[in-house]
Amino acid sequence: MLFKSLFLLIAFTAVAKCDPRIRFIFYFGNTDFIETAQFMVGNLENIRSHPAFNNAMNTVMFHYGAGQSLSTIQVHDIVTSYIFSRSYNFIAVSYEDNSIIGTDTANELAAGITTGLLRLFNGGYNSGFMNLLGFGLGAQIMARASRQVQSQSNRQHIIGRLTGLDPWALGPINSITIGRLSSADAQWVESIHTEGNQRGDHESRGHVWFMVNGGVAQPMCDQTLPTARWDCSHVFALTIWAESVRSSTPTFPALSCPTWDNFISQSCNGNQVGHLGRTTENNLRGSYMLRTNMLPPYSRNTALPF
Repeated sequence: MLFKSLFLLIAFTAVAKCDPRIRFIFYFGNTDFIETAQFMVGNLENIRSHPAFNNAMNTVMFHYGAGQSLSTIQVHDIVTSYIFSRSYNFIAVSYEDNSIIGTDTANELAAGITTGLLRLFNGGYNSGFMNLLGFGLGAQIMARASRQVQSQSNRQHIIGRLTGLDPWALGPINSITIGRLSSADAQWVESIHTEGNQRGDHESRGHVWFMVNGGVAQPMCDQTLPTARWDCSHVFALTIWAESVRSSTPTFPALSCPTWDNFISQSCNGNQVGHLGRTTENNLRGSYMLRTNMLPPYSRNTALPF
């Protein structure tokens, strides 16, 4: 845990001298011809007048993880999957300059996102239509922005949905200064957990949390090299989420179950079934366990462990 705290402190210090400008990249078109429009913190409300932006449609705003960019393979997969679905306005938060991540601190980044969102909501867009989606450190940043939208608007604007894809383990120092994702951050909060040794934080939980293959290490990842196993397991959250977005039917059936041991012992077989992904039911509460296939498509057709 100390290693994680030091990593974040070093990362925040290293990027502090870079260009802190945040860009909101609006994607539209189709998978054959993807178009984009760029907005900044000070003019995000103008997106409402863009001809491709549907003000009556839900919007997904996505934040990638530490060390990633919009060109990262798994991030690009998320982008193209949402464009393929054609069911959402899709915005990606970017603070890269020539593929080098540049921002001040995680808190300052969250503050910039908050300002942009408040301008959008004060301009007339319904905050209940907004799904903030973040991976790793991006999940914690989006959670902080979601909290700040509530507090700075005196709860006039509350984010409709917050999705944390393997929220980053902040460590004891940064968990206080940044804050963990929790069920209080939005109208409905979900968290997906795929790694629990070094990258992910099992304490960052929403109204519902999914433990994928136990949520500690993914079985299809290299088990001989710890760092490779951690990274592979961590980004698996992006992989399965993108698969769910591309699907026209509910994916990744899971069983309501308190622990992985209970799940594997089949003592939860008669419990409620929920689905992880784009179509997750918003009445789900508590812990859900699921197994995946070892190869894509990763979604199984049963919630039962065997």
